[in-house]
Amino acid sequence: MTVTRRQALVAGLAGAGALLAACGGEQPVPRTPTRSTVGLTTLSEPPASSELQTTTPVTSAAAGTVALDAATRTLLDGVFDAALTSTGVAGLSAAVWIGDQEWTRTAGYADLETQEPFDPAAHVRIASITKTFTATAVLILVDRGELALDDVLESYVPGIANGDRITVEDMLGMRSGVFDYTSDPGFLARFDADPTASWSDEQTVAVIRANPPAFAPGEQVVYADSNYALLGMVIEAVTAVPAGEFITSEVIERLDLPDTSYPTTTRIPDPHPTGYLPQGTLAAGQPFDNEADPPEIVDELNPALAGTAGAMISTLADLKVWGTELTDGSLLAPSTHAARLGAIRQITGQKINVGYGLGILGLNEFLGHDGAILGFSSVVMRRPETDTTIVMVANESTNSTTPTFEAALEVIKALYPDQVR
Repeated sequence: MTVTRRQALVAGLAGAGALLAACGGEQPVPRTPTRSTVGLTTLSEPPASSELQTTTPVTSAAAGTVALDAATRTLLDGVFDAALTSTGVAGLSAAVWIGDQEWTRTAGYADLETQEPFDPAAHVRIASITKTFTATAVLILVDRGELALDDVLESYVPGIANGDRITVEDMLGMRSGVFDYTSDPGFLARFDADPTASWSDEQTVAVIRANPPAFAPGEQVVYADSNYALLGMVIEAVTAVPAGEFITSEVIERLDLPDTSYPTTTRIPDPHPTGYLPQGTLAAGQPFDNEADPPEIVDELNPALAGTAGAMISTLADLKVWGTELTDGSLLAPSTHAARLGAIRQITGQKINVGYGLGILGLNEFLGHDGAILGFSSVVMRRPETDTTIVMVANESTNSTTPTFEAALEVIKALYPDQVR
């Protein structure tokens, strides 16, 4: 059985490698660059009722007592060291901010051959964190009255099954039921052969049209990259400019994120670490073994592959700023930002309190997103109640492992154990 990234979140939330262990034995490492780490297992049964559950965040009366004192820093050092060992990633950088206090650690290599140290200021691909930028761009258009949450997909991208019923809000919240194009065998084969191969929106739409929907709109919350590929097409239909350009001018530049970009070429801006794809087999719960199975270098990737679902590039420092934007919503009208967070619904099949809102993941009181793409893994999670932000980036990933997200969960468990249940 092949484990997808949508299933990998379940593994991380239930405990590292839980899903992989359930699937049995060793799994071949998939090469295909499907991008999403946030999601659910497609093996889960849908809820008995079509009414979706709203998540109820666990709160803690003692939440404000955590400080980055010497004991806490020692604790975080131990969590970081364990994460580096348990994942086996080439390089890893992590940071935690609580109020005006900061803890950071970096280890490993930007380049395994030269053993150049991993640079925490370097550019990395942020994969599905891109979805949070795309969602913000869509919500900006809603604020301007150029788009409405109840607008239907058919008005912008015709010919999709249930398109006359799927709303913009459904796509933002992963509730549309559209087929996920990144799980299509033809798509997988194309990019197994060449991650820089050409791809277009027309091809994405053709794949979606050729496959039946997974469920009726609004019935479940199931992570699918197609939702955000289609939202990019909606942005372009409304604005008459490429979605990447709109995201750049209306989100990145307005928030002054100097090292964040929506790429138009296959390359990553300098400085950047080498991106690595592990090789060999991946045993459940075991780290990448780069000595026994030297990883493949994946530095170049066609951004059209991931598009508005996962093409973007950023840095650890910029992701810290972005984490605050996701919880504070300075680019949005207060009512729109409140709707974004208020729309968080339990992800179908999850046994712990994790949900998806309008382009944002909610884990109890932590809000943010993670991402994985060939060669890179990243996560940003923020808890505004305690002014806590966690960011991690790494330069090694497959499409069935979520090293930074799993490490971030361990940090959350260490600092706020009630928040991971």
